[in-house]
Amino acid sequence: YKDQCVPYVEKTCYTQQREHCKDIFQKNCTAVIDEFEERECFDVTELICRLEEKVDYQMVEETYTVQRCTRVKDRLCDTVYDLGMSTKDDFQCVDVEYQKCHDEDKVIKDRTCVYSVDFECGKPKKSDGANSVSCEKVPTKKCYDTPRKVREEVCTPRVSKWCEKFTNEHPVPIEKQNCHSEPMKKCELEERSRPKKAKKYSYVKQCKPVTRQVCDDVEKRKLRPTCDKVQINVCSYAPVEKCEEEHKQYCFQKEMLLQEKVCTPNKVETVDETFRYV
Repeated sequence: YKDQCVPYVEKTCYTQQREHCKDIFQKNCTAVIDEFEERECFDVTELICRLEEKVDYQMVEETYTVQRCTRVKDRLCDTVYDLGMSTKDDFQCVDVEYQKCHDEDKVIKDRTCVYSVDFECGKPKKSDGANSVSCEKVPTKKCYDTPRKVREEVCTPRVSKWCEKFTNEHPVPIEKQNCHSEPMKKCELEERSRPKKAKKYSYVKQCKPVTRQVCDDVEKRKLRPTCDKVQINVCSYAPVEKCEEEHKQYCFQKEMLLQEKVCTPNKVETVDETFRYV
């Protein structure tokens, strides 16, 4: 195989929208409500009316009510509660702690100590003079152990459940009635009548026309357009193409034909073309 490259040109184009803007003035209108007052008057004819009163008398029966009350007693009962006792069987269990003990043999040692004093004598200093000897007390301690066997009680804590059945008393509220008398008033209404002089009124309607002018200020509204100029920015877009060329190579491996001649020392032999690919 043999590397072989072919040159070529790669072209890349970009298209962009180029912006072109300019300011323009447009007319912007809206509606406005104008408020104003206007005086309006009307000539009207009114009727002014009144009632003319006329009084007559007549005899009528007047009814009135008399209340008669008597004092009586009413029986009322209050609901009250007392406490009574009832018995109920109860079965309860509790955890009881106790000690389980046993004897064990144990070897103990009795210690005997003897505290005494030894004396160390000599001449500790040369400056003390000839034949000067002093003794110092040195405390000593000698101890020895005497083993002996004793029996010791060893206890371990245990927990057991103890249950018992017994009868408990439980209070129970008992309802009862407590009656007593309460005073009250019992009243009755009795109707009675008596003569009475009553007025009887009669009315006659009388009207007369009156001319007058009615005026008032009236609020009115009127719609009118109002306009002003508004500056706006208008943009347009145009495509602009830009291209770039890049020189490249495309490489690949190409097959090649190789002829080879082979010779031997014994006899001359021509070998046909042998195709060999490398």
